[in-house]
Amino acid sequence: MLPLLSPINEHLGVSVEDLDDGRVRLSLPVGKHLLNEVGLVHGGVASLLLDGAMGRAIVRTLAKGEQCATVHLSVQFLAAAPHTTMRAEGRIVKRGRRVAFLEGEVVGDDGRLVARATGTWAIAPKPR
Repeated sequence: MLPLLSPINEHLGVSVEDLDDGRVRLSLPVGKHLLNEVGLVHGGVASLLLDGAMGRAIVRTLAKGEQCATVHLSVQFLAAAPHTTMRAEGRIVKRGRRVAFLEGEVVGDDGRLVARATGTWAIAPKPR
């Protein structure tokens, strides 16, 4: 069983849902502390949510004694994020023994697509 929140997610106020179909959804209410100097939600917020949702999706598949790490994350920013709530979903495209490929999307409360991403995770034994 995974802990509900990582320390950074807890600090920012992210909530996590592990969906039954293998997807993971992270939600974050947007506050002033997440805005950049021009008043928009900082792109790093979408990246954080995507990396977290996609990473948690692969973590759910790890065997005892395995760990994983993001090797590559490519994010496309498609629209300004709303100043309400952002939701990211991550899903596995393909998982092998030592590498996994994932994709994810961030949407606003209105359902508008804000960002999408693809990523690669390395899977390796935990050091002893």
